[in-house]
Amino acid sequence: MNKSMLLEMQPFSYFASKWDLRQSINERVRKLRNKLTRSTLCVLDVLRLRSMKVLGVAYLKIETIMALTKVSRASVERAIRKLEQEGIIKRISTSRKTGLQGANIYYFLPSNDGVEMMGLDKPKAPEISKVEAPNQEANTGVFNTPKRPKETKKNNVKGTRLVKDSSVISSYIPKEFFKLIQQGFECGHVIKQFWNKVVLFKRVTGWTRNENVLPVAADAWEYTKNEYKRDKKEWGIDRFLKCFYGTMKRIEEKRVEEHAAIWT
Repeated sequence: MNKSMLLEMQPFSYFASKWDLRQSINERVRKLRNKLTRSTLCVLDVLRLRSMKVLGVAYLKIETIMALTKVSRASVERAIRKLEQEGIIKRISTSRKTGLQGANIYYFLPSNDGVEMMGLDKPKAPEISKVEAPNQEANTGVFNTPKRPKETKKNNVKGTRLVKDSSVISSYIPKEFFKLIQQGFECGHVIKQFWNKVVLFKRVTGWTRNENVLPVAADAWEYTKNEYKRDKKEWGIDRFLKCFYGTMKRIEEKRVEEHAAIWT
């Protein structure tokens, strides 16, 4: 696999480590075990094993999957469709320079545990009566998130339980960036995925370590929000990340073109 293909696959990687990838897959399999056939599980395992160079992304021909799983083409195609339907993977078709179909890119989707996005399969909240309305805090974010419930029984050991705080983020992520993405996503794991796209963008486009990339990220986020508002019913976390990353690259390309025009 050449370097250009690896770079092309990078934007579809949503996992920070092999452990994260394995845990996400295991969680999906446990929930869907009764819906997945033996051949589907074999195909899933091949895709997982071949998605280690770029975490969570595999580049394979159907024939290769057939040879590794020892199942028919029809069974492989059926398994891939099933995995797509269940939201475990997504497939991207590629073409060769000759115009013929090439190998496919298969990438694993994160489980998005704890992520909530307004407008994506989320039922409408019941109407608040006029008497109750003054006590409800306004939420003007792009994607509304529920108000945190008040803590109760602080001094009662029996009523206390450990709860995972999904808003915790890594210390290396700038606070300005955290506040930016928090407009739509409260989950720290998802915010980290957006920051990984920023890091990838800097590496691919050649930014130095000390250059401030936050203005570009802010512009890309605003564009992504506007795109979401147009057809929010069709969006998921993977599309947010791809749109965000792709917009940063387009902004950089335009900046380079403008600088080049000055000297020509």
